[in-house]
Amino acid sequence: MRKHIKLLFLIIFFDLAAFTIHAEQLFYSLSIDQELYERFNVTIHIKNTDRTRLVFSMPIWLPGSYYVENFGKNVLDFKATNDTGDPVRAIQLSQNDWEVLSEGVHNLVVNYKVQAKDHGFMGPALDSLGALVQGASTWMTVRGLANLPRTVHITPADSWQIATGLEPTVDLQEFKCQNYDELADCPILMGHLIDTTFFYLGKPHEIYFRGEADFSLAEFTAMVEKIVRYQTGLFGGAPYKRYVFQYTILPGHKGGGGLEHRNSTSIGLSALKLLADVNSAANITAHEYFHLWNVKRITSNRLLPLRYDREARMQSLWWLEGVTSYYADLTLVRTGIWSVRDFLDDQEKEIKFLLNNPDRHNTSVAQASWDIWENGYFSSKISYYNKGMLVGLLLDVMVRKVTANRKSLDDVLRYLYKNYAQQGKGFADDDLQAVIEKLTQKDFGPFFDRYITGLVELPFRDVLALAGLDVQINMQDYPTIGPVRFLGKKNRIFSIDANSAAAKAGLRRDDQLVWADGKKITGDEMLAKMISKKKPGDILTVKAKRDGVLITFEVAIKNEQKAGCSIDLLKNASDEQIKIRNGLLNGK
Repeated sequence: MRKHIKLLFLIIFFDLAAFTIHAEQLFYSLSIDQELYERFNVTIHIKNTDRTRLVFSMPIWLPGSYYVENFGKNVLDFKATNDTGDPVRAIQLSQNDWEVLSEGVHNLVVNYKVQAKDHGFMGPALDSLGALVQGASTWMTVRGLANLPRTVHITPADSWQIATGLEPTVDLQEFKCQNYDELADCPILMGHLIDTTFFYLGKPHEIYFRGEADFSLAEFTAMVEKIVRYQTGLFGGAPYKRYVFQYTILPGHKGGGGLEHRNSTSIGLSALKLLADVNSAANITAHEYFHLWNVKRITSNRLLPLRYDREARMQSLWWLEGVTSYYADLTLVRTGIWSVRDFLDDQEKEIKFLLNNPDRHNTSVAQASWDIWENGYFSSKISYYNKGMLVGLLLDVMVRKVTANRKSLDDVLRYLYKNYAQQGKGFADDDLQAVIEKLTQKDFGPFFDRYITGLVELPFRDVLALAGLDVQINMQDYPTIGPVRFLGKKNRIFSIDANSAAAKAGLRRDDQLVWADGKKITGDEMLAKMISKKKPGDILTVKAKRDGVLITFEVAIKNEQKAGCSIDLLKNASDEQIKIRNGLLNGK
C-alpha cells in the first residue's frame, strides 16, 4: 500500500513539474526610440502557449482619470512573429484590439510602438531628458492571461535611472509583477533623477525627482514624512512593502497634478511654485497618498474588478475624490504644515468656487460623478472634487455634532477600510449613507437627499457654526468678459460660454490668446488682473491666433456679481462648538 502511495505521489509530482515547465509564461519589455524621443518600443513574449488565437488590447481609460481616451490610437507598427522571426498573421479588430492567429506557434512575440507626448505627469510622456510610462496607456493586456505573473524588462536611454513601484530583481532593469492590474498600476519614471529615501514603520519611502529646481531636499522630505506619518496613523498602518513618490518638475508651468496608485504616485509640480515654497507640493502629495486607501483600497464596487475596456460609472466619485481632497486639507492642518488660517482660507476659496458656478442649480454632486465620462475635467459643470470636498466638510461636522464629537468622518473611513477594503469588496453608492447611519445611529437620509443627490444649496453658515466657525457670504460686483478657460504654454481656449462678452466679440474654443491691450498674455492670472482694473463698458483689445492667423478682437467689459466668502473663528463659541472645532482641526 505504501509503495502504491509513493508511486502515486511521484506521478503527481512529475505531472506538476511538467505542467510548471510547460505553462504559459509572459514577458514584457520596453525600450526608448532614441532617434526623436517620440516613441516607446514594446515587446510582449508569450512562451508555451497552445492557444489558436490571442487578442491583445489597449485600455480605453487610465484608472484614476475618468474619461475615455482609447489608447489604441497611440499604437503604431503592431506585428507578431514566432521566436525565430517568421511573421504570424495579425488582424486589427478595432481601435484598441488586435487578434493574432497563433495556432501552432508555441512561442509568440508581439512588437508595437507607442506614440508619446511632451513630458508631463500622466504619460505616456517622453523627451530627450526622461520619460514617464503610465501602465494602462502603454502596456497591452492579453485576453485570458490577465492573472498570469509576468516579468518586465526596461531598457532606458543612456544613463537614465529607473524609479517604479514594480517588484525589483537582482537585475536593476528587470522587475516582476503578479498580474496585469499590478503592471498597469505601477508607473515608471526614467531620467537623471534626484532621489532620497526615508524609513517609517520599517518600510522604505522612496522619493524621486525628474527636472530641475533649486529647493531644499531635506525640507521637502520632512514635509512628505509628516504626511506619511499622519495618514498611516489614521488607518493604523502602511498597506505596502515600499512606497514610491515620483515627481516631475515642470518648468514654466503654474500648476500640476497627480495620479494615484497602490504603492506609488506620479505627480507633476510647478517649478515656479516649488522654488517659492516646497510646501506648495504638500496638498497634491497628501491627496495622492491618501488615495492609496480611499480609491485604491476603499473603493466602489464599480471598480472591482477593474475593466479597462469600458467605463466605470458610479455616483460616488464625490466621495473617492472630493473627500480625499478634504482629507488632504485636514492632513496639512493636523500636521502643522498649514496653519488654521491656511485651512480656513482654502475652505473659503472652495466655497466661492462652488457659489460662482451656476451649474450647481442644475447638477447634483452625485450626477456630476456619473457624468464625468461625457463632461471631462475642463467643462463648466460643477466639479465633484470641489463640491465633494465641501460635502465632506459638512458631513464631518454633522457626524461630530450628532455623536457629541465621539465619532467623525475618520471613523467612517476606518470602518470602510476594515469592513470593505480588507474584505476585498467595494461599496455600492448607497452604502456610504448606510455606514454613516450605522456609526451614528442617526438618519442621514435628508442630508443625502438634499445635498448629494439633490440640488439644495449647501448650508455652510448653519452647519459650520456647529463647529464654532463664522461663515459670511456676500455678493460683489466685478468686471468680466465671461467664463473663458485656457491652458498650456499657447493659452489655448478649451472652454468659453456662448453668451459671454468674449464669445460675442468673436473668440471661440481652440483660439490661442497672445496679447491683451498690447501686453503678451502669460497666463490666466495676468488676464484676470488686467480685467479687474477695467470698468463696465471699457474695451479689452485681445489678439488671438486661429489657424495660424493673428486676429484682433474688441471685447466689451461687462459687470457681474460674484459670491465672496469669509470664514473666521466664531466669537463667544460654546464649549460644545469649540470641542467639535478642535476635534476637526486636530483629529481628536
